[in-house]
Amino acid sequence: MFKWILWFLLILVGLGFVGYNYAMDYASDKVMDQVSNTLVANEEEVNKLLSDPQIKKYIEANEEPPENLPFTTKEEAMKVVSKKYSVNEMVEMRDKVREGLTTSEKEEIYQDLKSKLSKEELEALKIVALKEMKKTQ
Repeated sequence: MFKWILWFLLILVGLGFVGYNYAMDYASDKVMDQVSNTLVANEEEVNKLLSDPQIKKYIEANEEPPENLPFTTKEEAMKVVSKKYSVNEMVEMRDKVREGLTTSEKEEIYQDLKSKLSKEELEALKIVALKEMKKTQ
């Protein structure tokens, strides 16, 4: 009897782990999509980021990332963002993105990101988004 309960708990934990990883991957894709869309709309910020030769080489030539970035992958970015936002806030943001965003809603999300992330984290998020955009092109 104890073995069955133990197996059930192990399966439940395994499913929870898989579900968590799937949700984090899905959420990181959605956050990157949103940041990418915001960046594309703001060509000035893209040009400002690409004016740094080290960042340009990282994005375009897959060279080493700049050392001052707090993260360099979308998974790492999602971990940082998930520490700043509650699960409910992330679900709400995901639902907004899924339904489609107006310009004012995009600006609201961007302002919220600016208020919760440090300047370095926000810049790293933009760089990771540009890198992801480059991969999909």
